[in-house]
Amino acid sequence: MTYATVQDMIERFGERALIDATRSLDQDRDVMDVIKINSALERASATVDSYLQRRYAVPVQPIQLPVVDATCALARYALCQLDDSSPALQIQTGRKDALKWLADVGSGLATLDATAIADKSDTWSRVQERQTSIRGNGLW
Repeated sequence: MTYATVQDMIERFGERALIDATRSLDQDRDVMDVIKINSALERASATVDSYLQRRYAVPVQPIQLPVVDATCALARYALCQLDDSSPALQIQTGRKDALKWLADVGSGLATLDATAIADKSDTWSRVQERQTSIRGNGLW
C-alpha cells in the first residue's frame, strides 16, 4: 500500500516536473511514466513504514497529510536520481526534511493520530532494572 498517489505528486510538484523526471528519450515529450512514479511511491512508502513501525501499526491508517507529504518528497528525490544528474537543492532539502520529520515521529518528538503499538520486546525499554547486590552487612 502506498501513502500517496500520482495525483498527489502532480498536486505538489506539477505535471511538467514529473514528465521531466520520468521521460526517457524514446517517449513522447508530454507523457509522464506512471509506472516509474508508482514504483518510486512504493519505495518511498516502504521507507516511511521503516521509520514509523517502531511506534505505529503500519500501514498507518488513516493516512495523514504529513505522511503523504513525506512520501511525495522521498519519491520525487528517487525519481530525480534516475538520470545521471543530481537532484536540485530544493529536492534534496525536501528529502532531508522528510527524513528528519520521520525520525522525529519514530523517536516520539512528533506524533501521528494513528494506532500506536505497545513495545513488548525485551530488547528495548525505557527503564532497565539493575540487579541488587548484597555484600556483607549492607547493600552493594
